[in-house]
Amino acid sequence: MEYKDKRCPVCGVPFDDNDDIVVCPECGTPQHRVCYERLGKCANAEKHGADFAWNKAEDEEQSICPSCGAKNPKDAMFCSECSHPLGNDASNDASKGQGARSNQPFGNGANPQGVPFGFGGFDPSAVYSSYGISMDEEFAPDVTASDCESYVKNNAFYYIPVFKNIKRFGRSRFNLSSALFSGAWFLYRKLYLAGSIVLLIIAGCFVTEAFFINDFIRTFSEIQQTLGAAAGSVQIVNYALNNLETTELIKFLLPCIANIVMFVTMFICGLTGNRIYFNHTVKKIKKTKDSKPSNLKDALGSAGGVNTVAAVAVMVCYMAFNFIVRIM
Repeated sequence: MEYKDKRCPVCGVPFDDNDDIVVCPECGTPQHRVCYERLGKCANAEKHGADFAWNKAEDEEQSICPSCGAKNPKDAMFCSECSHPLGNDASNDASKGQGARSNQPFGNGANPQGVPFGFGGFDPSAVYSSYGISMDEEFAPDVTASDCESYVKNNAFYYIPVFKNIKRFGRSRFNLSSALFSGAWFLYRKLYLAGSIVLLIIAGCFVTEAFFINDFIRTFSEIQQTLGAAAGSVQIVNYALNNLETTELIKFLLPCIANIVMFVTMFICGLTGNRIYFNHTVKKIKKTKDSKPSNLKDALGSAGGVNTVAAVAVMVCYMAFNFIVRIM
């Protein structure tokens, strides 16, 4: 093919033999059909009418943002105008077989949010190419993006870009599922030790609140009656700290402390969940490779993936516990 291995000026991904390419009849600029349709014009439309003719060497000096059409340096990772991922860094040389077949970014150029708990499925190659991720790129010594994809399986389109950010910039993303479902999410992702620790903390908070909530309500009402109906929570707590006996004060404060500990734990899980999962994934991939399996991809899939049964069991136990507490 005449344009094989030359880069599309819109997405930065090299052309291959299977690509559907549109060549501008006015200037001769080649571009993927989906890229052309997304822009609604030739990538070099503003140069038309000035005796301009496409030239490979000149064209590769810049990259056109597929979202807003702004021009950027050829090695830019993100658009200087709208911050859209350009995906045209040097690592794309190794991924020309990946992104070319699916060049339209997920969500029409929006950053992929994903569902980190793990449901939904589509071809994630567009997400990878939009982030400039080569499947041969190493996220850790002897651990490639392809290895991570095979291990993660469910919702790899969310985790692979997150892993790249952790590896490249040392930054992660807040994982809402890890925060909301805490221990259940860790077990779902086969992080059994972390999941067990988090579940023990959360369960301890629930049990503490269940046992002492009646004491809290009774004491709160008594203090409110003493101070008057207009007394606020701060006044009531201040009165309790200065007037209640130690035993009564502990019973009064324990439900509050349990709730604080629970919410802090959930926030920490959301803040660190992706990073913990990344380190766990790298460790498990290296361990699987050390065993020298005959089929590495299948071995990684068996070692990784998710444990839906464990997550569902935790959620059922949580709902059952809440039901029992309510009827007691």
